[in-house]
Amino acid sequence: MNKTIENKDILVCSNLGKTYQDGKLFNTVLQGVELKVQQGELLAIVGSSGSGKSTLLHLLGALDKPSEGEVFYEGQNIHQLSPNKQAKWRNQCLGFVYQFHHLLSEFNALENVAMPLLIAGCNIKIATEKAQAMLNRVGLQARLKHRPSELSGGERQRVAIARALINEPQLVLADEPTGNLDAQSAESVYQLIKTLNQELGTAFVVVTHDQQLADKLHRQEHMVSGILQGNL
Repeated sequence: MNKTIENKDILVCSNLGKTYQDGKLFNTVLQGVELKVQQGELLAIVGSSGSGKSTLLHLLGALDKPSEGEVFYEGQNIHQLSPNKQAKWRNQCLGFVYQFHHLLSEFNALENVAMPLLIAGCNIKIATEKAQAMLNRVGLQARLKHRPSELSGGERQRVAIARALINEPQLVLADEPTGNLDAQSAESVYQLIKTLNQELGTAFVVVTHDQQLADKLHRQEHMVSGILQGNL
């Protein structure tokens, strides 16, 4: 049964900027970014390599600190939280998917997906049951005991998406989730994102240089030289 999606902003950033300093040199990679993400939205942020897309995603997920501006999640400034509270927030409210899956090679698919629940203190039996249900949902019920090296690229990305969704976050941040896949696997991952969005009401912010993928999502913003320029 599909979740009811309310029309509300869950993530808002205002005048967001990031400048890196190397000795006397300053490199501004983001400036003046204004962005709102609604509950249940599929948003693409499109731009060429080096345009600032991944930096923006790191700021939205509190993996890096902005040089200026603010990011609010449901009204809370995430960069004012302590490191421990940020880690708890990421574990409970966010999911992350990367171009390279970052699965733990020594653990099988089931163990990788259960990991965020175990980190949050969940009982191992319950965590395992939930992980199995999520892997069933992404079509990997026959691959539970396979390690990443035994899975195809598309299967590994499905495991990564299952792991990102295991705590049922409202928001998933995805950095080039299809960038390392062939066309068939990329389409399969898109269909999975679409289905999970419809069934769970999960919002996705997808950073990509793949215009075909971006065109399939609800909305797209374009990043050019660190400036978010809307849908060009």
